[in-house]
Amino acid sequence: MLNIGLSEMLVIAILAIVFIGPDDLPEMMRFLGRQYAKLRRASDELRNAFQIEVDRSDAEKRADEIRKRREELLAKRKALAEQTLTAPRPTQADQTPELMTPTAQSAPAPSAAAQSAAPDIFPRGPGLDDDDAPRSPPLETP
Repeated sequence: MLNIGLSEMLVIAILAIVFIGPDDLPEMMRFLGRQYAKLRRASDELRNAFQIEVDRSDAEKRADEIRKRREELLAKRKALAEQTLTAPRPTQADQTPELMTPTAQSAPAPSAAAQSAAPDIFPRGPGLDDDDAPRSPPLETP
């Protein structure tokens, strides 16, 4: 803080005893201690006042940012509500599934040529004939 070493403190103590005197020295030290405590308290109060002002300005900035975001969200919500209100509502006929009602436009059954050209999803393996009947594998002779 003051960068005073032991030798400097001894010199100051000897000078204080010589100039102030041994009788008034304890009273003078109490007075200096009280003044130092008052100075520290005033310094702490000033530091706290600055910190409070900085915190208050930060809080105002954050409150402004939150207020802007809230207004944007409310505007988006209002636009979405208006869009929803102006959109045409589906009728009961629109909600009927197409699979339930027969139509003339249903897809025709695939022809035999289309079926034979389609890839075989379940390929025949050993043990299956052309008629898909299971058969036993051939016996191996030793």
